[in-house]
Amino acid sequence: MSVYTSVDSEQLDGFLRRYDIGKALAFTPVATGITNSNYMLETDHGRYVLTLYEHHSDDELDYMLRLQRHLAERGVRCSQPVADRRGDFFSSLNQRPAAIIIRIEGEVRNPPTEEQCALIGAELARFHLAGSDFDQVRDNPRGLDWMVAVRDMLIEYLGEEDQQAIESSLVAAQTIDLEALPRGAIHADLFHDNALFDGAELGGILDFDYACNDVFVFDIAVLLNDWCIDAQLRLVGNRVNTVLEAYCKHRSLTGIEVEALPLMLRLAALRFWLSRLYDKAFPLSGELTYTKCPDTFRDMHRIRSSQMPLGGI
Repeated sequence: MSVYTSVDSEQLDGFLRRYDIGKALAFTPVATGITNSNYMLETDHGRYVLTLYEHHSDDELDYMLRLQRHLAERGVRCSQPVADRRGDFFSSLNQRPAAIIIRIEGEVRNPPTEEQCALIGAELARFHLAGSDFDQVRDNPRGLDWMVAVRDMLIEYLGEEDQQAIESSLVAAQTIDLEALPRGAIHADLFHDNALFDGAELGGILDFDYACNDVFVFDIAVLLNDWCIDAQLRLVGNRVNTVLEAYCKHRSLTGIEVEALPLMLRLAALRFWLSRLYDKAFPLSGELTYTKCPDTFRDMHRIRSSQMPLGGI
């Protein structure tokens, strides 16, 4: 989370009059992250996050926010938007669409423990199952077509070896029948800093900016590439198995999903390598901004490309 658009006290008070959540007591900008403008908001009714969306269309926001409400109503532990007095989940603030989200209690655990890996694996399965009757669809905004387009935009920033590595993965992606893989609503960005833990419990999953409809196994790969690695970015077998065993207690993986997982781990690394390289090459202007280094995922992509088999799974 970052701050690209400032909000003063008069603007905030006017916006809050749309809601039945009381008067503001504290309002603080959040300076980490790279996508939206976020503020911690405390009122005399509770604790919230005010988010101003910097690049999403109304259709995308409608999907993201209604998906969160849909999941929360089905018991998934996740961030939940507050409806205003008209029943809308977002409206305009300082020329940006904005929403108020109920703040999840807890903190990021870095690194997550094996017990927390089990909790998030189980919750991701519940997420996938709960989204099965969500009736809205959003194509993956950072899927294969996006990867190809961004690769072309970043050619001047890529050496020959990196270009060849990217091309190899994009070619490999054509070898799998994506339409045969189970799909539905996914989070698509479930890093460990997008989940909060309150003591021994999972407080909830947050940051649905890239939530979309895509194959479930890609969602699992994104999680494994962040939650289940050592300092050298290699997958840790017992952590991987902990996540998958917890997931499969709620939703069994099909044979084709198991076969596709190594390639999905490779493509997930590529997706975040390209997105972070893009953010570095074409940064947004803002009051407080934070851009993550792409090198970690370049290195991870190299490892996943050279070590496709997943032993022990």
